[in-house]
Amino acid sequence: MAAAAGLALWLSSKEFEAARLATTAIALVLAAPGAYLAGAAYLADRREAAADTDAKTRTIAAAVAVAEARQRAQLIGPGAHRINLTFHYRSEPANNALGADPHGRLAGIVAYYRRVNPARLVITGEPGAGKTLIALDLLLGLLTSPDRTDADPIPVRLSLADWDTSQPFKQWLAAQVHQQFRDRGITAADALLLVDHHRILPVLDGLDEMDADTTPVGRRRATSALQQLNAYQDLTGNAPVILTCRTTQYEQLTAQDLRMREAARIQIDPVTASQAAAYLTARSANPARWTAVIDELTVAPGGTLASALNTPWRLNLAVTAYEERHPGTLTYPHDPAFLLTLASSSAVRDHLLTRYVPAASQQHPTHPGRYPSEQTHRWLAAVATHLATGTSSAGPATDIVLHKLWPIAGPRRVRTIDALLTVLLLLVCTAFLVIQLPIDSALGRLVLAGGTAHSAFSTAWQASRPTVPDPKSLQLHQLRGRAQRAQIARELVRGLVSGLLAGLVVGLTLALLVFLTVEPALALVALLASAFLARRAFGLAGELVAPLNDAPPTEPRRALRDDVRVGLTVGFAVGLVTGLAFWLTLTAVAALTVGVAHTFTLGVGLGLGLALGLAFGLRMAGASRRYLVFLCCARGQLPWRLGVFLHWAYGTGMLRVSGMAYQFRHRELQDWLATRPVP
Repeated sequence: MAAAAGLALWLSSKEFEAARLATTAIALVLAAPGAYLAGAAYLADRREAAADTDAKTRTIAAAVAVAEARQRAQLIGPGAHRINLTFHYRSEPANNALGADPHGRLAGIVAYYRRVNPARLVITGEPGAGKTLIALDLLLGLLTSPDRTDADPIPVRLSLADWDTSQPFKQWLAAQVHQQFRDRGITAADALLLVDHHRILPVLDGLDEMDADTTPVGRRRATSALQQLNAYQDLTGNAPVILTCRTTQYEQLTAQDLRMREAARIQIDPVTASQAAAYLTARSANPARWTAVIDELTVAPGGTLASALNTPWRLNLAVTAYEERHPGTLTYPHDPAFLLTLASSSAVRDHLLTRYVPAASQQHPTHPGRYPSEQTHRWLAAVATHLATGTSSAGPATDIVLHKLWPIAGPRRVRTIDALLTVLLLLVCTAFLVIQLPIDSALGRLVLAGGTAHSAFSTAWQASRPTVPDPKSLQLHQLRGRAQRAQIARELVRGLVSGLLAGLVVGLTLALLVFLTVEPALALVALLASAFLARRAFGLAGELVAPLNDAPPTEPRRALRDDVRVGLTVGFAVGLVTGLAFWLTLTAVAALTVGVAHTFTLGVGLGLGLALGLAFGLRMAGASRRYLVFLCCARGQLPWRLGVFLHWAYGTGMLRVSGMAYQFRHRELQDWLATRPVP
């Protein structure tokens, strides 16, 4: 404070025009600590009063109910016709839960689960048997049950595929809850509190998707996942969990005495011939067309056709393929009786998958036939091939995340072009800085160019890396909570105090350098002053910006849209503050430099600041920048508006949504497309 007061007195003795500004700044510095302490005490009191766990659980429950009802409707398809799947209890040699009935049905899954003690359930079945559908029915049934109380935990469905099991389960669960519901005002602290109090019931989908089949059992992430789930307990013992897994993969684990302990395991039964016939009749607009198929199922319930159509997924394939109509005449181009001519279950499967893509394309509810079926097949096959080649010992890839698809166009090619374009753009900005700043000597310009080029090349280095940062989102929801507003207020006050103190120190240094007429050092200090203020602006943006690891259902494209907005917003904010800092600093230098003429306008200062802001923006929006370069490199392989195409495919039912990722409707479809790049 003594240095600040001394500087103010020195400026006033020189009758400098900025004396009033300096006095004001010093007053703000002196008043800030008291204001900060008073505000912090007030907000702490309000924060204690704002804690309401029940209100937060109700918020999560409402969001889950809406999102999962939409996902179930997408899986069931038009008409909401469901097969009342049956299942049976599979007793393990040890560690079984109590109260599980020998048999059950989809319609009674909630009552079945409530009788299990402890409430730990493992749902197994063959591919396409309906594991996810049963989990969704159970989840929605628990949320809408008339017996539900506020003390009951909220079921939240999560995919296990991306869990790095080196992270403890409770920490991972809390992070997932925060990511999924932060737009509802659920902070990381809220999520951890809910998990610690066991107000969240994890519904874990896809234990079988955590590892490749060739991974040794002892090194599988699924092994570690089961071990952590067995250690997951509440005050009464083992905490409630619902887990789904394919039968084969789960039995590989149980053969090594690896299982979820104190749990009831149920296995979904194959769809019977009578259930299949009833489903085909209900889903068809003209059941008479299916007479030959239904008769075959009735006469030969153990035959080839019945074996091929014994899962909900295969039945949905059949209905989609043969309910297709000609867009002009509305006639049916294909006769279901053709299925009787196929000699094996695998032939039926391949035939239905071949017909599925063109049929689903024509049955889009709002944009039928928007993309040619042959092109649709090639584009989806390119994505499926990328997922297949990306499979490693960590597990098969299933998530179609827009900003992670760039290796499709060639990993080295995309990274090289991304780095070259970034370098070119930033070097143009650097040249603009060097030319416009009022520095006369070649040494001064060289020092300035070196300082700015360092920032440019660090950004270019990031652009060339094989890893892409997660998209960013302006977390404006943080302004809703009192605790979040308090944190942002503290950062603002801290930034104001440190920024003013730094500015005063830099001002003293500038004054000394001006009288010593050391021009290169003067250029460096001007850059340091601007960087200090820009850093404070960037730090404030960081309080409102966080990685977007999940987005509302049906809109995974929002991640990249928000990333672009963040890059533009932060770049503009940093550029504006830095430009003003350039202008004020160099105007002050011009006023203090006797006998030297300087012409440095506000417009030039803002231009310089925005040039630096562009570098910040390019670095911040790394995901969307890489995605744009990828689209340019993938011309001919994928559509230019890839996000629009994938969302259209979601509307057809060929894809589904999981968080911020698309997924193929079924793993069988993904694997089939990966082996057939052309229709």
